[in-house]
Amino acid sequence: MSLLTFAQWVQSLAIPTTVREAWLPYPIILSLHMCGIALFGGMIAVTNLRLLGLVMRKRPIADVIEGLRVPKRFGFLLIVTCGLLLASSKAEEYYYNPFFWAKMSLLTLVGIHGLIFRGSVYNHPAALDSAPRVPGRAKLAACLSLVLWTAIACCGRGIGYVEPPLDKLHAVLIGITLGGR
Repeated sequence: MSLLTFAQWVQSLAIPTTVREAWLPYPIILSLHMCGIALFGGMIAVTNLRLLGLVMRKRPIADVIEGLRVPKRFGFLLIVTCGLLLASSKAEEYYYNPFFWAKMSLLTLVGIHGLIFRGSVYNHPAALDSAPRVPGRAKLAACLSLVLWTAIACCGRGIGYVEPPLDKLHAVLIGITLGGR
């Protein structure tokens, strides 16, 4: 099965079809996705700016990282859930979208970033507080995180500005029209 065939199959499932064809679910899910991005993005920014020593300098790094874990996880769960619903509802269109693929690639890099820095930075924030200065690896992790998440947000925004190729769009519209009767 090709990736395009898989995208078409996912898009044809009941939930993605409802999200795409009913007038209310898509904008609600998109709004929740944006709220999740604001929540999660804000928490990520504060965490990384604290690691860089740019904000909340009087607060221990451990307090900031530990204190923001739960809201970050909630925001991330909201983003992922809504993102999957949005992507599955327009899977065939997104198949042709270079911003979507760039975003997925960047999300993969965020996962790799997490694997690399989780043990040495994020899981042991108290060790960062006991050091005379914030270690370079923590600052590197913060900088990379800020760059990656900013790029993901930019790519996500770009997704809405790319239309599938006209011949492919015509095929999609015919499928929706014939399927909608």
